Amino acid sequence: MSSIPPSIPWSPPFKSHLVLEERIAESTIRAYYVGFDQKIFRLQALANVIVDVIPEFAMGYYQGAQVSITDVMPRIREAAKRIYTTDKYQRRGEFGELILHLLLRDFCRSVPLISKIYFKDTDNATVHGFDGVHVVTTPSSKQLWLGESKFYDDGPQGIQELLLDLKKHLQTDYLKREFALISTKLPEDCPDIEYWREMFHANKRLDSILDSVCVPMLCTYTSPVYSAHSDNTPECLAAFEDECRALHKQFGDGIGKDPPKVDVVLLLLPVNAKSDLVSELDKRLKAMQSI
Repeated sequence: MSSIPPSIPWSPPFKSHLVLEERIAESTIRAYYVGFDQKIFRLQALANVIVDVIPEFAMGYYQGAQVSITDVMPRIREAAKRIYTTDKYQRRGEFGELILHLLLRDFCRSVPLISKIYFKDTDNATVHGFDGVHVVTTPSSKQLWLGESKFYDDGPQGIQELLLDLKKHLQTDYLKREFALISTKLPEDCPDIEYWREMFHANKRLDSILDSVCVPMLCTYTSPVYSAHSDNTPECLAAFEDECRALHKQFGDGIGKDPPKVDVVLLLLPVNAKSDLVSELDKRLKAMQSI
């Protein structure tokens, strides 16, 4: 997995490091701790940084510079409506995709290549394919990050679903279809546009593409740690790490002895209750739609 040299200045665009602590940062696992403030789970602060992602996620990274000050409010409303407008939100996956976008941008130093939801032409439709298409660039490399996300009440179940997605999405036919779709949506003002056009060309060898691909797989889930603790004690932090390590082992065991020909990193975001977070995010999304 690519990493950015620490000497390169970096300012996380959404400042989520003020809410999320990257307690584990290794080549195949990254785990994010929300924790408590005044012995209360930081639900409101977490919701703040997640909804901050909505305009960039929904409208596209390269659209921001084109928005005038007089057009800001209509564009925010439009971005919020692109997520969904239904009241049947508990089982939708968009909030998991927002969290994936947030973690990739703030902690993995990525830049979105395309925003697939921006091209959605039907309200409440589900956008298929990879949940995130980002780029991580170092002075010596350009790596394509194709992300997947799951948002579950149960961590082990979320891991199993990620393993199924990993197997399905790395099949040759699926990848070829995805790359063909991405190639038609590349923004004209994207840096290195010709490089990416060539990468996604139908005649490009798949092996050569996979050499520069990372697949971050996010599981956001309800964690027993937050029901067993009420403060950021050493015992709580140890339980958090033990739980994340166990899920990482499950993920690794599921991959088995024949790993895919791409870098894969598991991202874990345990929360106190999925239903509480989803309800809070839905409330804020609906407020954005009506401002």
